[in-house]
Amino acid sequence: MYADPSNLDVSFQFAELAARLGDYEAAIGALERMLFYNPNLPRVKLELGVLYYRIGGYQVSRSYFEQAIATPGAPPDVQTRVNEFLGEIDKHLTPHKFGAFVHAGMRHQTNANAGPGGLVVRALGQDATLSNESARAADWNTFIVGGVTYSYEVNSSLAAEASLVGYYAKQEKLSRFDLGLAEIQAGPRFAVPFLPSGSMKLYGIGTVALLAEDPYYSGPGAGVSTRFAIDGFARFEPSYEYRDREYKNSGFYPTASQLTGNLQSLALAADGTLFGVLPWSARAAADWNRTDRPENNFNSYDRILADVGFPISFTLPWGQETRQMVFTPSAGVSRTRYLEPNILVDPNIARLDKEWHASASLDVQLYDRFGLRGQVYYTRTSSSLPNFTMDNLSFSFGPTVRF
Repeated sequence: MYADPSNLDVSFQFAELAARLGDYEAAIGALERMLFYNPNLPRVKLELGVLYYRIGGYQVSRSYFEQAIATPGAPPDVQTRVNEFLGEIDKHLTPHKFGAFVHAGMRHQTNANAGPGGLVVRALGQDATLSNESARAADWNTFIVGGVTYSYEVNSSLAAEASLVGYYAKQEKLSRFDLGLAEIQAGPRFAVPFLPSGSMKLYGIGTVALLAEDPYYSGPGAGVSTRFAIDGFARFEPSYEYRDREYKNSGFYPTASQLTGNLQSLALAADGTLFGVLPWSARAAADWNRTDRPENNFNSYDRILADVGFPISFTLPWGQETRQMVFTPSAGVSRTRYLEPNILVDPNIARLDKEWHASASLDVQLYDRFGLRGQVYYTRTSSSLPNFTMDNLSFSFGPTVRF
């Protein structure tokens, strides 16, 4: 390229390779030299806009995008991509930022009531046989899950953030397992100078849950998280959260109040690209759940868990255009140890659960921000007590929308 800088094909190949390696400055330099020799290259201006967008130079990025569509002979696909990026630039340049996601559909589970694998269980330390009405049962449900995020950038070092997530599922047959959940988090995020691209967030938490259409639990909480990146490797976010949960008795769940207590969680989330090719995300956490009353310690537990997923993006032709797709295989494990035996189950054996799960999901873009999502999910739990040894296979599908 340096030997023959007017060779536009060679310069474009160099810029493409440099961008793949993450050397955006070198790619920008090569493309800007191309414009010096030929200023009427709309695709080069488009790529310059994309590169400046990636490094956070939104004003310069906008300038190149506007030049790209103003260039005589700019093809329609350049116009389309520019319009997409201009909308995203507007979001970055405003201090108010909104985001939303909604997914609704139907789900089938082979063990919707979390029933044990067999009819023989433990009761008062003895073997007992469940009735068929209490055995595992399959069911369908309709569900909706969504979230809204908002942030206000006070200045380059301080922002206020808030998020609201919600979930509701209505069972077709097993109405006692109708579930609703909503949680809000809000607090300030501020820059941490000694961390690369680092920030810290302090936030309050409020949660409410319904089970069988009755209040199940609610309570306040608080958390702190730190976000930083190691260039060329991964982004990390360690966090700590505390929740004080009060459970309510109901007709279906007359002893739910025995679960009242606090939950502490220490977690580390991370994501990156393996060998520069395979994207990944992972989370490891430890939970400590403690009931308020010592006589309910059979509901107190310590849990460790880990999950990993690989969100693989690709495009497929769709008429004259292409559509984005994301295939995500994932897997995880957990180990939950309860502090004391439950005398109503077995006075001599404390519950110990070991669970693993695997899933695969596919997100398909249909048009702009609308799409379809399907997921297959399998989980299996082995326990020191047969009452809690179980497995469940579920699959779900339905439309999605993102803003």
